[in-house]
Amino acid sequence: MTYSEADFERLSWRDCRLWGVAFHAGGATELASELVLDIDFIVERIDGSEGKTKKVRVAPASLVFQEVTDLRIGLDWGTSGFPLSINPPLIDSIERESVPDRMVYPARPYYRWQIRCSWPAGAEIVFKSVGFTQTLRAEPVVTGAQYLPFSQRG
Repeated sequence: MTYSEADFERLSWRDCRLWGVAFHAGGATELASELVLDIDFIVERIDGSEGKTKKVRVAPASLVFQEVTDLRIGLDWGTSGFPLSINPPLIDSIERESVPDRMVYPARPYYRWQIRCSWPAGAEIVFKSVGFTQTLRAEPVVTGAQYLPFSQRG
C-alpha cells in the first residue's frame, strides 16, 4: 500500500516509531533531494473494552519526502549523568502549511513540514518539500505494542 500527500488529511503518525533517517541528495549538478524516514506505521487502532486501544495493526514503512529544502533536525536525548540509551524517536504529529511565496517549484504545491516528537522531548524535524509517498514494506501485523520488534521489521 502506498500513500501520498493527497492522503495527508486522513493519515495520523501519532505514536509511530522512527527507526532511521536517510538522505538521498543529487549533489551539485542535480537539485532533487529526498528525506527518507524508516517508521513503524500504525495502520489501525483496535479498540478493546471501554473504548481503550488494546491492539494495533503496525507495518514497517518508508516515508519519503521529495524535493526537500531547508532541512533542520533537532534530536537531543539529553544528559542524565548516567549512561542513557538511544531509543528510537516517537512521532507525535506531522503538520504542514503551504508556502505561498517561494523561489522553487512554482508549478507544484510547496509546504513547510514539521514532524514533532513526543520522545525525546522537544525533538523535531522541520523542512520544506513538495510532498511525500509512504509505502508499507510488509503486511500489517496485529500486536499489543505500538511498534514492531527490530527483528520483525525486515
